[in-house]
Amino acid sequence: EIHLAFACDTDKGLLAPVVRNAEKLAIGELAARVKDLTARAQQGALTPDELAGATFTVSNLGNLGIHSFTPIISPPQVAILGVDSIELKPVRAKSRVKYVDYIGLSLTCDHQVIDGAPGARFLKILREQIESIEVISELKL
Repeated sequence: EIHLAFACDTDKGLLAPVVRNAEKLAIGELAARVKDLTARAQQGALTPDELAGATFTVSNLGNLGIHSFTPIISPPQVAILGVDSIELKPVRAKSRVKYVDYIGLSLTCDHQVIDGAPGARFLKILREQIESIEVISELKL
């Protein structure tokens, strides 16, 4: 079971609402739950249960223009993913240089629970999923 917390800045400080059983949700359902929890966090209307029991957290500083950061785990969680800003990055394509969207990701793992190798494989799969988001989510970007 994946109980996914996400960092949410509020007037009362940083909160981490939890989406329970996130692994069972389609991306649209996940987005709707995050939107609802965010609104209720801003209103101060979350219950203690909605702030507890996370196994994994996502922290996004990219919306603040942050290029890189090291997220810190909140025990007893297993890991936290830091999401950086999206920027254009030059890459070599055959004999030319083209610019592509690039997003930095940082994963901090609790090595008492999981070592770095599964964490690295997770980041690899996440990168592959992000690169094919249009297909996975049936979005037309």
